[in-house]
Amino acid sequence: MGTEKNQANAAPIPAPPVTPAVPIPAPPVTPAVPGPSAPAGAGVVFTPVSAQGKKRMKLIGVLVGVLVVLVIAGVVAIKVANSSRTPEAEVRKYLDLLAAGKASAATAMVDPGVNNDQRTFLTDDVMASATSLLVVEDVGTDKKDSSDTRSVTATMQVNGERFVHVFTVTKAEPTMGVLDNWKVKDSLAVELNVDAEGYTQFTIGGVTADIPSKSFSGREGSYVVYPGVYTVTPVAPSEYADSNPETVAVLDDGFGGNGSTVSLKATYNTKLIAAAQAAGQQAVDSCTSIPGNQSSSCPFAIQSDAVTEVSGAMPKALGAESAEQPTVFRATVIFTATYSNKYYMAGTRDVEAKVEIRAQLDDDKVLKLDKDGKPEFTVDFLR
Repeated sequence: MGTEKNQANAAPIPAPPVTPAVPIPAPPVTPAVPGPSAPAGAGVVFTPVSAQGKKRMKLIGVLVGVLVVLVIAGVVAIKVANSSRTPEAEVRKYLDLLAAGKASAATAMVDPGVNNDQRTFLTDDVMASATSLLVVEDVGTDKKDSSDTRSVTATMQVNGERFVHVFTVTKAEPTMGVLDNWKVKDSLAVELNVDAEGYTQFTIGGVTADIPSKSFSGREGSYVVYPGVYTVTPVAPSEYADSNPETVAVLDDGFGGNGSTVSLKATYNTKLIAAAQAAGQQAVDSCTSIPGNQSSSCPFAIQSDAVTEVSGAMPKALGAESAEQPTVFRATVIFTATYSNKYYMAGTRDVEAKVEIRAQLDDDKVLKLDKDGKPEFTVDFLR
């Protein structure tokens, strides 16, 4: 066909001439400059971490872990510490000191609120002399109260007698800003009133205190002691008075009352009786003398110049009029008088007379003594 003919007669197209390759010089090499960050989606190249870097990262991790543990432990420790630093714990600490007889430590912890001269009996020695001290039964407060001032109720007893006191406790400045502190505001020092008659001093546990003059103050002496059972011993002002101790239980009534009162009433010994008898005999001797019998202080029946002779003597037994009047003595004296017939029927007869011998007391009912230290008496023959 025509087409096949044309294909057979087509001549080949000659190739272009080949020129020899000429070498092209390479451009100069410059230092590499970091390029911009690869865009998102491009491949990320990780630089391997050195062994020293791995060690540093591990150390940092350990330190962070230790720090976290220490913080947690610190928080727990603070909570544990504060759980024992409560208002109740502070009150119990104070009461435990009193129960152990540690007066000085208790006073240092809670101020009694009285002058130094009223703290005579707030000592360890005085509390050591007590036959019974404070026993703490219970200490509690309102757990829901979160205020900075709390009321803590304590139930206690002394010598088996129970009483309750409500303490006021306030929040104090925390230690290091985190540890709770509380302060007990009211002391358990209790008022002890001493009503004395015939004494000017007394002792408790070897500690001596003066008794104020009633003629000046008009009331009994007031002192403070910590709860307990104490022996109050009066100091005898002379050899004629006895020193009879009294026991008193001192405890708080829970209402700020007047505390406890002990009464000391002087009792006198046989030395005063002997002195009274001697004073009575001296008066009798004066009335049995002539003309001493005519004194108005002598029995009326022998006050006559008709008496030519008279004798008499005090009875050997003499006693106080009563417990209420321990310095007053009464007795019956028998005088034997001889009369002339001037005014009376002549002869000798007995004259019975009542004599009263009264020891002199000062305004505080303390026995008066003369310059020789002897009791002063008044002697009267009663009509």
